[in-house]
Amino acid sequence: MGPASSMDELMTTWQEQIKVPAMKLDEPKIHYPIYGVVSSGIGRLDKLLKNGNLLDPALVELPKQPGVLHHPINLPPAFSDVFFINAVKNRKRMIAIGAFYTTLPILLGLIWVSIAELMAIIAILAGAMFSYLLLDYYSVFRKHEDLAERCTYYGWIFSCCRPYLIITVVFFLASGITQFIIGGDDFLDQFGMYFDLPDNEYYRIFSGTLVHSQAAHYLANFSYAIAVSAICGPSLRMSFVPLFLIGGTASFGMTLLIEPYLDYPDSLGLVGTSGGIAALLGGLIVLILKNPASYPKGLFYTIGFFFLLGFGLTAFFVSIISLSCHLFGAAAGLIWGSFLPDYLSAKKAE
Repeated sequence: MGPASSMDELMTTWQEQIKVPAMKLDEPKIHYPIYGVVSSGIGRLDKLLKNGNLLDPALVELPKQPGVLHHPINLPPAFSDVFFINAVKNRKRMIAIGAFYTTLPILLGLIWVSIAELMAIIAILAGAMFSYLLLDYYSVFRKHEDLAERCTYYGWIFSCCRPYLIITVVFFLASGITQFIIGGDDFLDQFGMYFDLPDNEYYRIFSGTLVHSQAAHYLANFSYAIAVSAICGPSLRMSFVPLFLIGGTASFGMTLLIEPYLDYPDSLGLVGTSGGIAALLGGLIVLILKNPASYPKGLFYTIGFFFLLGFGLTAFFVSIISLSCHLFGAAAGLIWGSFLPDYLSAKKAE
C-alpha cells in the first residue's frame, strides 16, 4: 500500500468517527460539537465557506448525507473549492501581516536606538511567526488534498475534544475560585512550592502545580490549556488527566532537585500549571513521532513550533527556573507517550 492510499485510509478513519444520528434534512445543518450548538440554512453555510477559517470548529451535515458531518473542505467541489480558495487567501494575508510586523520593529529600532532592544525582541517573535506561516503555506496550502488532510483531522478534533475542554474549564474555574476568591492572600504561601521546603511539606511539589502567582499568570495558563487540551485530548484519551497531574508534579520535583545548582537568588519558589501543560504537548509529540502516518502532513511542525515558541517566551519574559520546569514537564510527556498506544493507528488497523 502506497503513501497516498494509506493517507486516504486514515482520512476515512477520521471521517467515519464524525457522525450523528441520521434524520431527514431540508437544508444544510452547521454543527458546532465543541459548543453543542446546531444551526441551519444555506446562508450560514455560504458564510462559513467565505470565511475560509480552518480553526472554525464547524462541521456540515448535508441533506444528501444525513448523519455524516464533514469539514467544509470535504464537501462537494461546488462548496469545498470556495472554502479552499478563501483559506489560501487568509493564509497569504496572515503571511503579509507577519512580514509587516517583522519589518516594522526592525526599522523602528534602527531609527530610535533607545528602543532597539525591545524592537529586536518583537521582531524575533514576529519573524518566528512569519517563518512558521510561510513554511506551513508551502507545506500544506498549495494543494487541495494536503489541506483537506489537515482539515479532516481538525474536524475529528472538533468532534471529540469537548470532554477534555470541559475537564480543563472546570479544573481552572475551580482552582481559580479556590485560590483567588475563597483562599485569600495566604493561599499562595500555604500551597506554593518553595525551593527551601518547610519540614515534611512535600505535598507542595504537587499543590504548587495547581496554583498561580497572580491573576495574569492564571489567565495566561488557562488560555494556553484550552488550546492544548483541544488538540491533545482526543489522542491522549484516558492518559489526559493523569499525564497533566503527574507531568506537572514531576517537573516541579526535578526543578527542585536542580535548583541548588542554578544561581537565581530572586526565585524563591515555583507555581503554575504550565509544567503539566507541557507534558500534554510532549505526549502528543512522541505519538506523532512514533506513528507519523496517523497524523496529517505538517502537524508535527505546527505543534513543535508553538511548543518551542512557548519555551522562548518563557526564557525571554519569565526565568530560567520556569523554563526548566517546562522542559522537565515536556520530558515527562515524552517518556509517558513512548509507552502509550496510538488510538488513531489502532482505529486504522480495525
